[in-house]
Amino acid sequence: MGALTGPAALAVTQEADEPRNFDARDRYNAQARFGFTVAQQDGITSLRQSVPQLLVETDEANGLVRSLTNPVGALSDARSGDALVIGLDFVQKHRDAFGLGLNDLANLEVTDRVYSKESGITNIYLRQTHKGLPVYNAQLQLNVDRDGRVLGVHSDFLPSIESALAAVEPRVSAAEAVASIAKHLGVSLKTAPQGLKPEPGVARKTRVEVEGLSSEPIDATLAVLPVRRGEARLVWHFQVHTPDQQHDFDVTVDAQTGEVWTRFDWVASDSYKVYPLPVESPNHTSPLPPSDGRVVVTNPANALASPYGWHDTNGVAGAEYLTPRGNNVHAYEDRDANGAPPASEPSCGATLDCSFTLALTGAPSTYIPAAVTNLFYWNNIIHDVTYQYGFNEAAGNFQVNNYGKGGVGNDDVRAEAQDGSGTNNANFSTPPDGQRPRMQMYVWTAPTPDKDGDLDSGIVIHEFGHGISNRLVGGPSNVSCLANRQQPGEGISDFFSLWFTARSTDTATMGRGMGTYALDQPTTGAGIRTQRYSTDPAINTWTYASINGMAVPHGVGSVFTQAMWEAYWALVQQWAWNGNLYSATGGAGNQRFMQYFIQGLKNTPCSPTFTQVRDGIIQAATAMNGGADVCTLWRAFAAFGLGTNAVSGGSTSTTPTNGFAVPSGC
Repeated sequence: MGALTGPAALAVTQEADEPRNFDARDRYNAQARFGFTVAQQDGITSLRQSVPQLLVETDEANGLVRSLTNPVGALSDARSGDALVIGLDFVQKHRDAFGLGLNDLANLEVTDRVYSKESGITNIYLRQTHKGLPVYNAQLQLNVDRDGRVLGVHSDFLPSIESALAAVEPRVSAAEAVASIAKHLGVSLKTAPQGLKPEPGVARKTRVEVEGLSSEPIDATLAVLPVRRGEARLVWHFQVHTPDQQHDFDVTVDAQTGEVWTRFDWVASDSYKVYPLPVESPNHTSPLPPSDGRVVVTNPANALASPYGWHDTNGVAGAEYLTPRGNNVHAYEDRDANGAPPASEPSCGATLDCSFTLALTGAPSTYIPAAVTNLFYWNNIIHDVTYQYGFNEAAGNFQVNNYGKGGVGNDDVRAEAQDGSGTNNANFSTPPDGQRPRMQMYVWTAPTPDKDGDLDSGIVIHEFGHGISNRLVGGPSNVSCLANRQQPGEGISDFFSLWFTARSTDTATMGRGMGTYALDQPTTGAGIRTQRYSTDPAINTWTYASINGMAVPHGVGSVFTQAMWEAYWALVQQWAWNGNLYSATGGAGNQRFMQYFIQGLKNTPCSPTFTQVRDGIIQAATAMNGGADVCTLWRAFAAFGLGTNAVSGGSTSTTPTNGFAVPSGC
């Protein structure tokens, strides 16, 4: 990839990103429009009698009612009992609104159950199954608060699936499906894939041996893919980890025809960036480059999030790491792009003094230990801070040892500094909970000397943000929920960068760029986005409808960031700002918004629209701080075009309609 020097170059990069994800259903359903049944309409009317301001998110392309929420409260009254029972009772009672029958709710499996003590909300994620096979990304999500009130319900279940699926026996083998994805990716195979003996069971799990396609074993299982109302396909479901380490594809291939239906990339790749919290880059501190503006930070580990520090996993004497490695992250240099740490890693010694020289007048290769240390520091900082707001073990965070607090361990971040597999970029691969993610940070070649992305904490935060959003949206077991066209994944990551690097001297109207250090721009530059983030309409002109015509995912995502930035500042202006980011219950505006943001992502369904993320945040605000911020957030969202009458157009739409209305209760 060539050097990025401005918006024109950025546009090319964004367009090149667009085919990162592929979903044949988008084209197949492009002209499809399904009406809603009388039973659905009656069901919604019935619920509206008890919830007058009921918000209903629909997708006419599929003929589905996807979400039911209350903009200023809950969908049901308080009751005692288990959250799962409460949520399912509500869905059973109002199943007509979703167009679901009793049979559609008869075969469910709980994939994740996440209780957040910070908000008191339990998020339950259930998967639809058919004859023992999982239905791909068909989730029913229940958000229930501590009082037993149902805050929101989201459904991607396919109604009457027993009549929608024509065949349950594959005509195409797992090996043939792998050959099909190889052709789809343009990979020429030396030899045909060979499938080993399938494991017992209806899913017929089959390991496929193939050379030159995937760096990790391919294990294919049968699943059911919802296509649209009344239509589903039997598919082979598996992952392909490309040998160049640039893509981890989650794939479905038709088990009857060999057609590739979906290809979602678990690697989120971005075109833009110890300097301590909240320093964004060497250009954002004093003294300025080429002087070394770093400071020595002593014992920064948070006792709650990292009880044995950053270099230990269990507190056993003598078992601590003396290199930049611990329970949350293993940072190392990967200039040879082999995806593994080098034979010799930077040693911090028995005193764990990770202080290494840094000369910014030299090439990045001259200060590798310093770069690795900065990367290690920031990965741990993000882990420890977001832990306070609910990105913890049960929610699917990244740790070797989960200390019996829920979730699945052995998934610390592999943070690869100065990765040699690319330049002028960075990425983050997020597999499901219990599998190790990978962050790849690159060197930027536009200036002289080259700039190191490992020193740009804005980029590091952005990349880690992909890991957070992929584990939270749709639950920690399902990381293919941010691949639709209106998904805000890139914007979520940009917002994390803005939030972590905000300062007490910032104002709402000042412009914030992204990645200015990596692009060798002044701190006042736009960086890798076409506009700076600001509440001043002379600096940022976007509204919800601005995503029309924007590149997917970066252009669309940047608009989402602006919406969050507007809401963030509404709370900061009301409740002030506090630099103690660890104090999740501190009550300042920035702390409050991150409470709602993290819990809001947990409340957000798979393949979300902007309005569904908005609703998730509102649900969090309803359950926290006595609901004091619900109307403040609604007014901020409505001013941006995300009011109660905004129309998303569905998860694949990039032509939403602005709505500027606030709930009557506000």
